[in-house]
Amino acid sequence: MATLAVTIPPILNLTFTGITGQGQAAGWVAPTTGGDLIPVTGRGTIFRVKTAGTAVTVTLNSVRLDNYGGDQDVTMVLAATDEQELFIANDGRFDQGGANTGLMAVTYSVSITTQLIAAKIIPGSV
Repeated sequence: MATLAVTIPPILNLTFTGITGQGQAAGWVAPTTGGDLIPVTGRGTIFRVKTAGTAVTVTLNSVRLDNYGGDQDVTMVLAATDEQELFIANDGRFDQGGANTGLMAVTYSVSITTQLIAAKIIPGSV
């Protein structure tokens, strides 16, 4: 599994002193065949998946058990040409712990030749 680089978008708030807000590239990268580790820090992460020709199911590995004691992984089901995003709150549900603390594990249902992923960290304070 590969770990996506941490990307933090610029924050425009009351303390922003510039007159021009610099945007940031989407940061699309090709996923890794065995799955990927996505940083989940700050308030959380916006995780995005885009397909171009092949449908895919992306599974997010939930670590923390639900209220009934079950392991409820989350799936994103994308059509052949689709783009979806989720906000992953940094509440420990997806944190792999140990050597992968602060990271969420994702896997893909098919070979990853026609999809892209991106992740943006939402900082803990603004």
